Amino acid sequence: MKKILLLVIYVIAFQLHAQTYMYGTTYEGGANGLGIIYRVDQNGQNFQKVFDFTTSTGGKPLGGLTLANGKLYGFTTEEGPVDNPGATAGFGSFFSFDPLTNNLTVIESLDDKSIIGSDINHSPLLANDGKLYIISAQSEVGVFNSIISTYDLGTQAISVLATLDRTTHGQGRSKLMQASNNHFYIATSNGGTNDFGTITRWNTSTNQLEELFNSTGPGESPNHGFKNAQNGLIESSDGYLYGTSTQGGDITDVGVLFRIKLDGTDYSALEVFKSGIQDQGFYPYSGLTELNGLLYGNTSEENIDNVNAGTLFTYNLTTGVVDYFYTLDLEGYTPKGTMTLSTNNRLYFTTTGENGGNNGSLIEYNPINGNVTQRHSFNGTNGSKPYYDELAVVDFTSLSIDESSLLDNIVNTYPNPFQDVVNIKVEGSHLIETIKILDLKGSELYIDNSKSNESNVNTSFLSSGVYLLYIQTDLGSTTRKIIKE
Repeated sequence: MKKILLLVIYVIAFQLHAQTYMYGTTYEGGANGLGIIYRVDQNGQNFQKVFDFTTSTGGKPLGGLTLANGKLYGFTTEEGPVDNPGATAGFGSFFSFDPLTNNLTVIESLDDKSIIGSDINHSPLLANDGKLYIISAQSEVGVFNSIISTYDLGTQAISVLATLDRTTHGQGRSKLMQASNNHFYIATSNGGTNDFGTITRWNTSTNQLEELFNSTGPGESPNHGFKNAQNGLIESSDGYLYGTSTQGGDITDVGVLFRIKLDGTDYSALEVFKSGIQDQGFYPYSGLTELNGLLYGNTSEENIDNVNAGTLFTYNLTTGVVDYFYTLDLEGYTPKGTMTLSTNNRLYFTTTGENGGNNGSLIEYNPINGNVTQRHSFNGTNGSKPYYDELAVVDFTSLSIDESSLLDNIVNTYPNPFQDVVNIKVEGSHLIETIKILDLKGSELYIDNSKSNESNVNTSFLSSGVYLLYIQTDLGSTTRKIIKE
């Protein structure tokens, strides 16, 4: 009998726990107007709002989330606690979010005395040493130096590594990246010799900042430098660093796609973005994603400034050809999020909704058939304006937390033993999705698919005996033995 019970529980758990989700944030909307954390399944569907930011947690996150050690990490840019000694104003928070409990914990108050600064536009980087690496755009209020810091997931210690001088290196508004040589790179948005930005490296061997390249900014060929870089570099399979900048290129100053060697030499402008040309894009904010020999990116605008929705493009690493393969329309307006590869081998990204008068959307691109599909439209209540929202893919089967024991504390069933009615209630904002009663052979005797956080199941149709009560929630599932008297 015990073996049958364990087998039934194992089969149910295997079927329903093997779930992959993508998590993201919005800058505005939700219950408090300060943004939300949401999730969709691996196909970009079945949207769920899982957290509303508040003034106490901090709100208005610009970046997405980073998965590390079973939790998601990110930053808010406004409000939040004022916890550091001598602090008087909050400018956001550094937080962790547990995808199993939907609980958010503030790790560091980004107030006016925070040692890691504030104005952090992107999620932290999970590095090869298992630490999270962070760069801020302001070292203190009104001081636009950038601080590189780390967060040790084991000791929970925050350490400052270096400060980028606004004049010498520029501001770090992009996400840090770690290359194959183990060093960290960033394209800054300004600063350097010409004040258009630099490629700066944190050398992990010497623990020193190195200014590798000074951009010449927009100009005539061959001086198509970058300017106002907003997203991270990528090291492609050919060993070069690639990136885009929102401005720079030629004298129209609407962006450039570039590459450079790891030592800061051999800078090349690969595509000078242009406005006023139908089905071509400009003002790229997102980073790049490599798939099957192509770099995928998007532009926030197309043809006419502040009118059209943006474009999707590829750069072929073999041929060097840039292809604007899709012009966005009703799917969504003004993409600024980097594309994320899901487990279904499709790419997902978000749009802000700016220029289109809406709240933004989540879009899927299928490289196999070329289809572009809107998977979710934000409506304000469920969030609005996702910005640099790089989605985080979370496989629940790989999380290190015991989901069953966790649910024991969240799902309440009573009384047990019972006579006719068994009551089921879940804590917090979680929902009961499915209730099943099975006999000890695994045969299904009762099912209820109504969505609620509390249910009273009338079992007058059951004889006295021992049964299995299966409860599926939005958090996961649990199976319990119940006794009818």
